[in-house]
Formats: sequence, C-alpha cells, structure tokens
Amino acid sequence: MNTSRAQRPPRTPASGLAFFLGLLTSPVAAFLAVAAVLIGATPSGWGYVVGALVTSAGLLSKRWRRWRGLTRVGLGLLLLVAGARLLLSDSKGLHTLRLPDEGRRFSNRLVDERDGTLLAAHALLLSGRVPRSDAREFVPALEGAFTRLREAEGPIATPAIATWLGLQSPDAFDAVVIPPEGTASPEAAVVMLHGYAGNFAVYCWEMARSARAISALTVCPSVGPAGDWWTPRGEETLERTFAWLARRGVRRVYLGGLSNGGLGASVLVGRVAHPGLELRGLLLISGASSKVPPPRVPVLLVEGKHDTMMPARLMRDYAQRAGRLATYVELDSGHFAFLDRYETCEKAIASWLVERERTARP
Repeated sequence: MNTSRAQRPPRTPASGLAFFLGLLTSPVAAFLAVAAVLIGATPSGWGYVVGALVTSAGLLSKRWRRWRGLTRVGLGLLLLVAGARLLLSDSKGLHTLRLPDEGRRFSNRLVDERDGTLLAAHALLLSGRVPRSDAREFVPALEGAFTRLREAEGPIATPAIATWLGLQSPDAFDAVVIPPEGTASPEAAVVMLHGYAGNFAVYCWEMARSARAISALTVCPSVGPAGDWWTPRGEETLERTFAWLARRGVRRVYLGGLSNGGLGASVLVGRVAHPGLELRGLLLISGASSKVPPPRVPVLLVEGKHDTMMPARLMRDYAQRAGRLATYVELDSGHFAFLDRYETCEKAIASWLVERERTARP
C-alpha cells in the first residue's frame, strides 16, 4: 500500500490548473454536444465537439494521470478540423472578401455557417425573441437553404464570424460576392443589405439565384450584428460598396435589403449615390421604413401576409405611397418568406429585374 503511494506521481501546480480548466471547459463541451444533436451538426461541427469533449476529459483526468494522451488527442483533433476548414472553405462561385482591398479573413473559414446559424435560430425560438407565427417553417426552410447551398458551392467562408467578433467597419468590411456565370465583366449589380443578427452567405446566395436572370453581380456587405444600416457607419459602408462596384466597371445597380436591411435600404436610397452608377431600382424584402418619403426609382416589395415583425400593413402603405413605381408581392408566410417561399420570391425578383433591365436598353 505504501509502495503504491510512493510510486504514484506527485500532484503538481500544472495538474491542478489543468483540472481547473477541465471544470470550466467540460460544461461548454457538453452543451455543444447537445446542440450538435439538436441541429444535426455538420462533420466539421461534430469534429469540434468531439475534440472539445476529449480535451476536457484529458484535462480532468490529468490530476491523476490516468489518460495522459487524451488532452493531446483532443487538441490535435481541434487543430485538424480548423486546418481542414482553412484549406477547403473556398468556393469558386461564392467569395467572402474584405472590402475595399479584396483581402480575406481566415477567421471566417473556421466554423461552418450552417452550425452557427441553426444554433442561433433555435436559441431565438426557445427564448421567444421570434414569434411562433412568423417562424412556423423557419428552421426547416433554413436547413433546406443550407442543403442547396452546400450542394451548389461546397464549404464556404461566412462573414458572420467577423461580424460577431466586432471586426466590421467602413474601412474594412466583409462582403459576400457572387459573380454571374459566364459573364467576366458584368455591367449590372444587385447590392443586398443584411438584417438583424448579421450577414449570412446563405441569404446572399438566395438573392444571387434571382440576380443571375440579368447576369448581375451580387454583393452583400456587412455592417454589424444589429443590421443598423441607417446609421453613419452603415451609410459609409454602402458608399464604399458603390465605389468598389464602379471601379469594377459596373454601371447599373439595384439596391436591396432583407428585414432590417430593407428598412435601411429604404432610408439610404435617398442618401447614397455614386456618379458612376445608375440606381435602377429598390428591392425591399420584409422590411421598409414608414418614416421616409417614397423612392424616386421603381421599387419591388416582397412581404409575408402574416408578418408580425414587419407588419404587412406598413409594406402596403409604402407601396401605396410609391404609386405606379411600386410592385407589391404578398405571400402566404410570415417574416421569413424569403426562405420558406424561396421559389416564389426567386421568380418574383427575377421577373422584376428582367423587366427593369429591358427598359434600361435603348
């Protein structure tokens, strides 16, 4: 008995610190494991979860040195998953760039957008922040959108990570850029402003499916988690986006917005312009401001009939004030019509864009 105790390695301050770290990380790892089951995590998501669980087990056991290699194995798995995402998250048809210098942030590649977005969606529903009447089909529609995106583009980088890290500014902001197929130098572009919770590539990709009807470049800049485009920071970010487009040879632009982004677009359409760009129209999806005058350009409004977050009566009023310049499309949906009625939205937006481009040509 005494011999056994003598052979047992002495406890050190390092082993005590490891045990303390294990106590801190194990609840987080357990929570992530439950969340991964709930959302049906991606392979990289599960890789991070398993790595976190193994690392936590190794830290907790180090005090007694029962499984010496667990911590190394867990950390190695975490590094392996992160390295794989850094190398592979680079789609040929969808680019997440830092504008205006066209650089890239490697942090945007580390986590799959699907995992973070679905986790946030479930959290919003459970907290009651999103009314059930607006979100009956929200999560299934979001899952379907990510499935279509992955089949089309494979692993991608997401601007949401840099957004939540507070890295967006008018001097250096992330934008999802999706060029049209078969057109090297498009003369038309659709700029879509994101809504609350930040910029997500999946929404930009959905818009690009409509924009390809006119072979337009799709650009979705980032402002911050609140989607407060009506602030000076949002206004300057849009100005720099327009300037970047003009330098690329774009001549005609359509300004769009989703939810808070729609509200911001309805405000900024009267403030932001560029001498090298002709603003051809305004695209408002589930969001518009009732405190601004109607636009002087044609406007398409897409709204869910049962939307309680941006009531349909406000969108109808905006359309009525815009008069003949307005095209109003109301769908049997709530606030997330752009996702759960994506086929109808895609056709309505594409048809409107085609009609606008037809009138742009002599």
